[in-house]
Amino acid sequence: MTPQTPEQIAGKLTKAQREAITSATDVMSNHGGYPFFTVRHTGEPWPMGIAQFMTLKTDRLTPLGLQVRAILRGEA
Repeated sequence: MTPQTPEQIAGKLTKAQREAITSATDVMSNHGGYPFFTVRHTGEPWPMGIAQFMTLKTDRLTPLGLQVRAILRGEA
């Protein structure tokens, strides 16, 4: 399988996934740390590589996930 670009991934997300990613919570950057955004799990599998498991209700966006988030928010 050919790796997908962040734009391609963003275009294939469900409405629930898009909403969860755009409303992800920044839990680290405001403390002078690195970007660490938690995202609510929608019950649907994430596209490969955009999120890492944290808890049963939340996941963490990866660097690829952060790129997808920027695209969805019109920041890229």
